[in-house]
Amino acid sequence: MQSSQDFFKDNGYLKVSNFISDDVQTLLYTYVLNSAQRLANIHENLGQGNYNTTRWGTYEDQQAFGDYSLYGDMMFDTILSSKTEQMKNLTGLNLFPTYSYHRLYTTDSVLDKHIDRKSCEVSTTLCLGYDVSNVNSKMYPDYNWPMWVKTKNNEDVPVHLQPGEMLIYRGCEIEHWRDKFKGNNHAQVFLHYNEVDGQYNNLYDGRKFLGMPHNSVDIEPSLTLNTFDINDYTVEDDNGEYKWIIK
Repeated sequence: MQSSQDFFKDNGYLKVSNFISDDVQTLLYTYVLNSAQRLANIHENLGQGNYNTTRWGTYEDQQAFGDYSLYGDMMFDTILSSKTEQMKNLTGLNLFPTYSYHRLYTTDSVLDKHIDRKSCEVSTTLCLGYDVSNVNSKMYPDYNWPMWVKTKNNEDVPVHLQPGEMLIYRGCEIEHWRDKFKGNNHAQVFLHYNEVDGQYNNLYDGRKFLGMPHNSVDIEPSLTLNTFDINDYTVEDDNGEYKWIIK
């Protein structure tokens, strides 16, 4: 039987079962649902453009416009980091973490065919849970929304993931996409890695540490205020460094 490392080397992708336990999967799915509900409440009360999207999430990711998404959440960046050794064992590669990104897809969501940026040299999409109770089971028995990958042999292959299962793929090489989603919601987290001494070498996606926003190089808290508000944001100073602006 072919090892996971050999399969990944030959094909550029790998499906992994039980990457997280059932308890952790349930926790993380609930976490994403709650986070999405929090953003919906903030958005309804403050309106678009009036809150900190790097802290609370956004609906304006062009890959899934209108769906809740968030970069570098501390919970998921921690999982990203803690799973590095397991990722090394699965792929046979010496890896370090770059960033995490999670999303709650909703009805009619589509993910266009694409490849990823350099920090996604070795990418994963981990299924956290979904609600497809609205789907007609007679028309679509056992409905499961697949991620499609284009293989090295130029074949389009659907990969169906159950909660807790994950797809690893070479994000900068393997085209991947999703057709229109029929269910109510579908939560995924993307865990991204680079190879140590590889061609990209972008530790933490250029951030100084995990759990920070993408534009957080050299972010520092205010020396006079130690509380954070919904409307806190960051700006670039004259030296090209980013600072917290706490309102």
